[in-house]
Amino acid sequence: MTHHRSIKQGTKNFPFPADSCVALSMRVRLHLESDRPVSLPWNYPEWLMGLFYRWVNAGNLALGYHLHEKGFIAEGHRYKLYTFSWLFGKRLRTTPQGLILQPPLTWYVSSPLSAVIEAFVQGLWKEPEVCLGRNPLTVARTELLPEAFPAGPPFRIRTLSPILVSTREVQEGDPTPRKVFLSPDHPAFSRILTENLQRKLQALQNPPVAGELQITPLRTRSRLLTLHGTHLRAYEGTFVCEGPPKLLLFAYQAGLGERTGQGFGMVEFLRYPSTPRKNHP
Repeated sequence: MTHHRSIKQGTKNFPFPADSCVALSMRVRLHLESDRPVSLPWNYPEWLMGLFYRWVNAGNLALGYHLHEKGFIAEGHRYKLYTFSWLFGKRLRTTPQGLILQPPLTWYVSSPLSAVIEAFVQGLWKEPEVCLGRNPLTVARTELLPEAFPAGPPFRIRTLSPILVSTREVQEGDPTPRKVFLSPDHPAFSRILTENLQRKLQALQNPPVAGELQITPLRTRSRLLTLHGTHLRAYEGTFVCEGPPKLLLFAYQAGLGERTGQGFGMVEFLRYPSTPRKNHP
């Protein structure tokens, strides 16, 4: 299978110096080919995270180590400051064990740090043929997507991977605070998302942005899955989103909510009207 070593550019110049971690929107769309249907377990985002680090390490080993082992810290929280989507295929079918995707597959990766995306792309150029589990994949094409908002506000956004939001609450009869996963209609959902974004900005030594995101669910569903032995409930679908433009842009770059470095919280902006994606369960 032939690998086309090319990248289509959007509005940003490429490449950037590998040692420059500057806040700049970078989003890549990968087109992956395989000579057979791709069979994946439900927890396959773990495999995607491994593939992400494989390519970042191949492009810039020191940066890969920093992301994986250290990250960026604010108020006692550690952030990786990248996010990625789940996989989208030409067709799919589900099984009790997972899903089977018909190639070609599409995968999105995003970060507010240009050096992360440059290392990722350089790494996949070095190793364009990989295995995801037992599935052989080849990078057929790579696109650097432009940073662009549709007309608004309000904006309509759609998840490319589910949004995970949690807090700790005291339950009746139990004085110990327990972790609770919040649905998009919970009154604290938008506030906690905003606080998370502000801490990520702080981790980059950027000043806080005045204002709060307001996120209203339109058409959503919950996803219960287990990653690295932990049970998680996240939400995917379409939302209406309003708030400070700088905060919206950073959400687009770094992802919304928790565990973005494990494949949660990636979103795209839509134009009205929109149609749901039909090539992912």
